Amino acid sequence: MKKYIYTLSVVTLVFFFMSCTDKIETLVEENLVEVATGDNGEIAVEVQATTDLFVGFNSLKIEVTNLTDNTSINDATVTIMPMMHMMTMSHSCPVDNKTATLSEKGTYNFDVVFVMPSGDMGYWEVTFKVEVGGQIQEVIVPVTVVQPEETKLISFVSEFDQTTKYFVALIDPKSPQVGENDLEVSVYKKASMMDWPSVEGLSFELEPWMTSMDHGSPNNIAPVAIGNGHYKGKVNFTMTGDWEMRLTIKENSNVIGTPVFTTVFQ
Repeated sequence: MKKYIYTLSVVTLVFFFMSCTDKIETLVEENLVEVATGDNGEIAVEVQATTDLFVGFNSLKIEVTNLTDNTSINDATVTIMPMMHMMTMSHSCPVDNKTATLSEKGTYNFDVVFVMPSGDMGYWEVTFKVEVGGQIQEVIVPVTVVQPEETKLISFVSEFDQTTKYFVALIDPKSPQVGENDLEVSVYKKASMMDWPSVEGLSFELEPWMTSMDHGSPNNIAPVAIGNGHYKGKVNFTMTGDWEMRLTIKENSNVIGTPVFTTVFQ
């Protein structure tokens, strides 16, 4: 009996370390870091991203584990709900996909646009509902959201109707360089404290401008719709330094806002 227990323990340890090695290799391959974890005693949720969570567009990868046998849950439907809790109220934020199934990489993927940082004003929690075989379990995960050095999210009230509040998230370029760069933004509006839908049917004008040298650049492509409130184009930086990406956004030919994103790179 002792020999059997010893053998079983060795096998268990081997599988444990193999599992840990696979996870580390996946994190390295995807250039991911663990940013938050939580559990309800039965299942655990781990939140991964390429950086600390920030005000702007965040791509999250979620791993779900059964704590009973420490195995991954790969056959679930996962629903996400981010919430900012403040002293007198709570609100959500834009989410591109509130429900996900397992991806080819073995994670449940979500795109979340956090609209304000954690801190004195309030704190963020993300509720995950995990459905397997008709049974739903809920895990609430506290997350920390920071304000990045370069603004990745700009909000404004429509210049046209003076009522609708829009949010424009800068997705690309993440690491700008001299020459042609992908430019991608996503646009949302605040319909209510809990409803932040993406906005389709917009048109854009783009003017890159180097403030220190007082000049622009040629060969830019203004963002056009690619679906789900995302718009993609090209921005051309002719030299290193400080640049503004000046956008004019129109809805039905009416200018609704003129957000400006800045970047400095060497």
